[in-house]
Amino acid sequence: MRRWLFGVPFTCLALLAGAAVACAGEQPDPALRELMATGAGRAMYPPFDPGVHHYAVGCGEDGALTLSLSTAEADTRVDVSGVEYTNSDAVIELTGLGGDSDVVIDLGDDDRSATYTVHCLPDDFPTITVRKTEDASDILMTVSLARRYIAILDTNGVPRFHRDTGDGTRVFKYHGNGFYPYSYSRPAGSIPTTTGEERTTKAIVVLDEDLNEVDIVQVIPPLTHTDAHDFVIKPNGNYVLLSYEPARRDLSAFRDEDGNPYGTAEGTDDSVIQEITPDREQVFLWNSWDYMAIEDCTQHRFPDDYAHVNSLQIVDGDIIASFRGCSQVLRIDGASGDVVWRLGKSNRGDAEWIASGARAPWGIVEDPHGEFCGQHSARLRPNGNLVLFDNGGHCLADPLTGATTREGGVFSRVVEYSLDPDTGRATFLRHHSLHGTFDRYSRSLGQVELLDNGNWLISWRPENNPETAPDPSITEVDPRTGEELLSIVITAGNGVVVTRAYPLPVEALEGRPAAR
Repeated sequence: MRRWLFGVPFTCLALLAGAAVACAGEQPDPALRELMATGAGRAMYPPFDPGVHHYAVGCGEDGALTLSLSTAEADTRVDVSGVEYTNSDAVIELTGLGGDSDVVIDLGDDDRSATYTVHCLPDDFPTITVRKTEDASDILMTVSLARRYIAILDTNGVPRFHRDTGDGTRVFKYHGNGFYPYSYSRPAGSIPTTTGEERTTKAIVVLDEDLNEVDIVQVIPPLTHTDAHDFVIKPNGNYVLLSYEPARRDLSAFRDEDGNPYGTAEGTDDSVIQEITPDREQVFLWNSWDYMAIEDCTQHRFPDDYAHVNSLQIVDGDIIASFRGCSQVLRIDGASGDVVWRLGKSNRGDAEWIASGARAPWGIVEDPHGEFCGQHSARLRPNGNLVLFDNGGHCLADPLTGATTREGGVFSRVVEYSLDPDTGRATFLRHHSLHGTFDRYSRSLGQVELLDNGNWLISWRPENNPETAPDPSITEVDPRTGEELLSIVITAGNGVVVTRAYPLPVEALEGRPAAR
């Protein structure tokens, strides 16, 4: 029962007038002793443990599920999806369940209670297997799966929430900044390009804290293309979007693979950052053509989509942006658009940069591999360090000879640098490759997110190797030791599912009504 001391409720320990008062004889919350859920689909996971309160199971096409359960205390009240059972050992037959149903098991009464939830999965939901240590963080994560589902996973691989959003779904992201906390992207038709072909544009679907759709966001004129690599909701409610905007540019200083010069009005795509208000008024527009050295951007998809911006972070009003096509990360003044600093190798010398009226890139020192290449998800930590996913491909190339200063396509890693604005240096601190072997290469995609405890939540693009066990899609790594505390393998069909994981606290779903 709930205890009171001087009119103040307390459970296990209270501090009054500086003195600790411990509860004596406090009864623990009720618990299940056994639980097994059996349907026509995949088996229940993880294995039952009284301290684990969320499980997943395939409920089958007929929506039937059998629950076998018993309670730790014989007189515990049991309520399953609104139906009360008086016996402590029960076999319960449920029907009419859908692939997104939650079967909620409530135990106890108003004074002592506990809830277990069995989450139904549709037959085609990807398979999730987990390996973790006792030091793995207690978090949830948003993921998009098989370009169809959005889901919130726990560290047992159980989807606490999932939704079939249709073909083409990408990048289910947790924002958690006081405005709308979730978003995902989906295809939104096509736009014409400068080559006469068409390119798919995207729409960003914004969800509230109950995961209900509240807005659909795209760039506004003068832009026509919305990209889905990243999307930010600022603390003031404004949206920051990316675009690969069709343009014609003078690229005659560069030559194609046959040695012929490109045209003076060559079709390409600029990387553009646009900030708009919820009322669809533009307040900021930034274009890569005005700020990038194009000779640094010839090794990825040149001449099309030469800069390829692929990540955004807002820090003190400025924008940290990753440009994969140029193997550079920029800090951009969020008001003027000026480049505050630039990190990454360059074909220009410092004098050429100064002559152009721009700051030269900061130098990278003590990195055993010299530089990062073709990166994703550049993130500035609260202490000022920069962490990024270094894909290790599309390294800076001489536009005339194609020569590079680092061999690409060998391995990918997450790397951290300390930044010194006074000296203009980025000093290598640490890095981690998948399994620590420096032989796994993520040709594209890849992501790193920073956890509150300093650990890295890394999303990989593992290459499928039928001769070995599949590599994980997601890992949690302690960067201080290199230990992989959590590994999640997500598979569908014959391949590993590629995704991006964004962390969110376990409290984010508390109070959200479950489907019954």
